[in-house]
Amino acid sequence: MNTIAIAAWVAGLVGFALLVAGIALINVPAAFMAAGLGLIGWAWLADKAAARMQLKRSSEGG
Repeated sequence: MNTIAIAAWVAGLVGFALLVAGIALINVPAAFMAAGLGLIGWAWLADKAAARMQLKRSSEGG
C-alpha cells in the first residue's frame, strides 16, 4: 500500500467517524443507524475488492 492509499483510507475513516459523531449530537439512535449502514457499505466494498483480487489471481495462475 502506498502513502496515498493509506492517507485516503485514514481520511475516509476520520470522515465517517465525524459524520457519526455529528449525527449523535442530534439523535443517538440515528447515529447508530448511520454507523450500521456505513459498515454494511464498507463490508460490501471489501467483499467486492476481495472477489476481484481472487478473480485476478485465478486468471493469472492459469
